[in-house]
Amino acid sequence: MNKADEVILSIPSDVACKLWGVDKAPINVMIHTDDGRIFNVWLSESKGNLFFFQGWSNVTQHLRLSEGCLVVFNPLDCTTFKVAYFLDGVSGSSFWTYLLRTSSHFYVIPEFILPKSFNISIDVISTIMIENKTFHVMIETANGKFGFTVGIDVIVSQLQLEPGCFLLFTKNLGNYFNLKVFGKNGVEKNFLDVDVYVMLPDRVSEMSKLDLGLKDITVRLLNRDPPVQFTNGTIRERTREGF
Repeated sequence: MNKADEVILSIPSDVACKLWGVDKAPINVMIHTDDGRIFNVWLSESKGNLFFFQGWSNVTQHLRLSEGCLVVFNPLDCTTFKVAYFLDGVSGSSFWTYLLRTSSHFYVIPEFILPKSFNISIDVISTIMIENKTFHVMIETANGKFGFTVGIDVIVSQLQLEPGCFLLFTKNLGNYFNLKVFGKNGVEKNFLDVDVYVMLPDRVSEMSKLDLGLKDITVRLLNRDPPVQFTNGTIRERTREGF
């Protein structure tokens, strides 16, 4: 949010079109907050763009929203929204960050997101869920802070994410996290139709001699209970970043 957003907030055109179609927006919507308050907010149109207008300042004042905070709208139906807001990057068990340039792969996890008993003396692998897709990402420490490291690059590569988009993590039980990705325009991205492939480190693929042609490779999914094992034909292919 910037200062002007405290009074009138623009609605991304992609969202407005998906919710209401062209020129079919309602006159007003209802906004629910986590503490049970419900606000009636009127919409305004200017030069083809829609805005939360009259009544929106009541929401910002009640939640004490200010410049720099992040606000996420979850549609309950086409005229009702549940609002989550992030102060200092955190809201409950969730936190957000920008996607950094590809040269940076350390994403700080706020201290109180992880339990005080969290042990970083051993290798910790987190499981990150994005819709119907599962990724495994290392959690390490640097300069006294916890952060996601190895594995984030796989998410970025396979989902073709661009620097500057928003990453919204929500911690579940254990080392499990859910991840939502929002584009620079503030609209949540959908990856249901994106195919995700298993990526092997170069050293492993070289030892398996996958570059020599189609080979059978046995894959064990140890995170399943019971573990799952299958064998299929796999070929090693060169990409710009390796094999």
